[in-house]
Amino acid sequence: MHMITPLEVGCPWSTWARPNVKWCEHNLCAFVTTPANTWSNMLYCFFAWVMWNEAKGRRHLQLFAVASMMVGVTSFAYHASYTKFFQFFDFVGMFCFCMASITLNARRSGHCQKDQVMHFYAIGVGLCTAAFLMIAMLSLPVQVTVVVLITITGGQEYWLQTSAIYAQNPHMRPSMQHFYSAFVLLFVAFGCSMADVTRVWCNPDNHVMNGHSMWHILTSIVLYLLFKSHKQFAYDGKNDGGQELLPIKVQTV
Repeated sequence: MHMITPLEVGCPWSTWARPNVKWCEHNLCAFVTTPANTWSNMLYCFFAWVMWNEAKGRRHLQLFAVASMMVGVTSFAYHASYTKFFQFFDFVGMFCFCMASITLNARRSGHCQKDQVMHFYAIGVGLCTAAFLMIAMLSLPVQVTVVVLITITGGQEYWLQTSAIYAQNPHMRPSMQHFYSAFVLLFVAFGCSMADVTRVWCNPDNHVMNGHSMWHILTSIVLYLLFKSHKQFAYDGKNDGGQELLPIKVQTV
């Protein structure tokens, strides 16, 4: 891990505690200390608006719009300030991101009923936040929380795809195009972010594009692709065609 460099004395945010990671982009003496890593978050906000409108009042699907807006706002604040305080909220935003898909997968599997979705989501975000604080107290890498959530998402989908209902009713099997595309893009995004933090892709004076700002751009698309994948399920009783597309409760073998 690269040394956490302080901000110049007298600059905005200079008296605040620093985060536990230093991305490649050089910090400016300005209210927005890293322009590329900050402004790239606006794409999350754009997709939040797109998903909110595409959901057309389907409130369970609108979790993705809320999650995307949360990530955009919290990550914007974190990268603009380069502070430990807003890094915490950046992680809360990522928990909102990950729990949207996890919650709706739990709805599909029957582990969460229709009237429990919002409670399940809120409790999930709360538990992730508590785990984050505990890991931070132990001085362990807090980024592991997001890795665990991504693994859970993949595991849920595998469990659902190998359940009996799709084997017995192959015509009910959902399209996996958007889901697979999302995970491929996620791995590309992860590679870009790792290239940034390891300084493989690093030009500190480039305030337009770098590895971590590319992570923001690609993961905003990932969230939208997951939204498109979940859009085919009738979480609120109906799909876009006005009829129930798939049974929500999935039975195991």
